[in-house]
Amino acid sequence: MRRIFLSYRIKDSVHATAAIAGRLAQHYGQDNVFRDRDSLPLGSVYPRRIRRELERSDVVLAVIGPSWLTIRDKNDVRCLDDERDWVRTELRMAFQREMPVVPVLLDGTPLPDPALLPNDIALLSLSMYWQVRHRTFESDVRGLIANLEGGDHAPPAPPAAATSGPVQHNTATHGGNVYANQGGAFTINQNPGDRR
Repeated sequence: MRRIFLSYRIKDSVHATAAIAGRLAQHYGQDNVFRDRDSLPLGSVYPRRIRRELERSDVVLAVIGPSWLTIRDKNDVRCLDDERDWVRTELRMAFQREMPVVPVLLDGTPLPDPALLPNDIALLSLSMYWQVRHRTFESDVRGLIANLEGGDHAPPAPPAAATSGPVQHNTATHGGNVYANQGGAFTINQNPGDRR
C-alpha cells in the first residue's frame, strides 16, 4: 500500500488539496495519506513530524496552483526564495532522498520553468506531472490513482480525455526536430522555444 505525502501552499491550493486528499484517503486509507492540516495532532513539533512523515512516504504529490510560484511573504519576498520555506524544504528533502515527486497541476497551471525555481528543487521542472481540473476533477483523480497504482516503472496510462492526464512538452532547440512518443497517447507540443 502506498503512503502519500501532499505538499502544497495554503494560499494557493488549500481547498483543492483537501479534496484530492479526501479522494486519496478513500482509496488508500486515511493513515496512508499525509496532509499537514489533517494529519498533525495538536502539540506536534512541525519540523520533526514533517521529516518523519516524508521518511515514511513512498511518493510526494506537489500540488501546484496558479500562484504557487509567485506567492510572497509579509516582507514581499517570494516564499520560494527563502531556504526555510516549508514547501521548498519538503521538496528538497524528497529530492535528496530520491523519492518520486509528482507535480499535480491545477486547472491548466503550467509546470514551473526551471529558471524560476531554486537550484535545490529545480528537478521539479523535469518531473512527470498530472493535471487535475475542476470540471473533470473526479476522473482526473481516478487517473492519478490509477497511475500511482501502476508502480514506479509503469508508463503513465492514457488520459481519460484530452483535458486531463499527463502532457509532455518537447522543445526543439537550434532548429532541430523533435521525434517523441510517435503515435502515443500524449499531447505533444512541438513549437520551438515553448517550454511550458
